[in-house]
Amino acid sequence: MNWYSTLDGVLFSCHNISIKATNPMRSIVTKLTAAYKLKANYWKGSLFEDVTKYSTDYKGKWGEELIRDVIKEYTDIPVQWDEDCNTSNDDGVYDLFWFLDETKKKKRVEVKTSGRTYNTKEQKAKGWQHENVYFTEDKWDTLILCDYDANDVMYITIVDYDQIVDGDYIDLSLFGKNGHERKNEKGKAKVDFSMRSINKGLAAGVTFKYDFNNPQDELLGLFLINKLNN
Repeated sequence: MNWYSTLDGVLFSCHNISIKATNPMRSIVTKLTAAYKLKANYWKGSLFEDVTKYSTDYKGKWGEELIRDVIKEYTDIPVQWDEDCNTSNDDGVYDLFWFLDETKKKKRVEVKTSGRTYNTKEQKAKGWQHENVYFTEDKWDTLILCDYDANDVMYITIVDYDQIVDGDYIDLSLFGKNGHERKNEKGKAKVDFSMRSINKGLAAGVTFKYDFNNPQDELLGLFLINKLNN
């Protein structure tokens, strides 16, 4: 192998290098910057623009408090939220809870929140990702998925435990997809939704589409009461 030195004394090996473009580094940076700018601009001006800038933990807390406030506003359910206290509960893993009137049984609600992902390479909006949904040992009673998009639309999906858990198996056939356990994390699933999954939920009556620019508040209230008062 032959070596030569540059003016600054750095040695390089001799290879035949064919540069296909003029100033390729500039081209690479320009292309990537444009793609990432599109990703940033996807949320620009959206009601949820600031939320997308929060840390993962803060996005989760924001979603939990949002659903708590929505339930309080649209129903007479005595919902409670203890922020991070759910991590030390000895009766499951959940974020919100209340006690049912007749039985005094505790209703445990797990909340997962996601903004729509944007694929920079394809320059295309994709779906929604929900981490660590437990599906063993009866850790929650109801799951609420809060999925928002840049067009100021939010999809609220509400399912009971036995609708998506069958024994020790997570069953997402209701949304037209298979359930998968997280690798090396027994009893936890990563639940990803595409627009097709959302549409399946809408058709099944377990998902409500709320458009902040064309609100249907009465229908939202009826949906929440129907899905949570049991």
